[in-house]
Amino acid sequence: MKVLTTPHPFLRHTAKPINQLTTKTIREALQMIDTLKQARDPEGVGLAATQVGLDKRIFILLKPDKQATIYINPQIITTSKLTTSQKYPQDQDRPLEGCLSIPRIWGFVDRPYRIKARYQTFNSDQSNPTLTTVTKTLEGFRAIAFQHETDHLNGILFTDHILKQNGTILKETPSGLQPIKPELLLS
Repeated sequence: MKVLTTPHPFLRHTAKPINQLTTKTIREALQMIDTLKQARDPEGVGLAATQVGLDKRIFILLKPDKQATIYINPQIITTSKLTTSQKYPQDQDRPLEGCLSIPRIWGFVDRPYRIKARYQTFNSDQSNPTLTTVTKTLEGFRAIAFQHETDHLNGILFTDHILKQNGTILKETPSGLQPIKPELLLS
């Protein structure tokens, strides 16, 4: 699978819910895992279906040990009042977001630090796969990643949030991260 990059119009697409689990959807999810695990320069921690041209509400997140979790029809049920900028008041401590679809661009997005998420996943029984609904509280990096990937399924990029929040967009250069003008994202 090829990861779409900006300004591809499908990255602005709102994905459709998955109503029935099919072998095709399972196969696509497994291909997404392979695509994400093979991503280099940069490596990725998440991949949404819209990033590979699929019109499905599904994304993958990798844990630090590279184990993948498949999230189907993700929803954010509640969010904390505590935000990432409150949790990390010092700029140097704030986690930067990046994206496989916007290579070498980074920035801080002020998001809820803790969320209650609902999603579906499936068992690994290929002969009789079934969807299971999970409700879980996520915080910190996992909450940020869940929100980032859910945004993708709604046609929203992390840079949209940075621009709305009047934040700084950083470009990866040989000499490190350098601030860039927002209009350079369009070129």
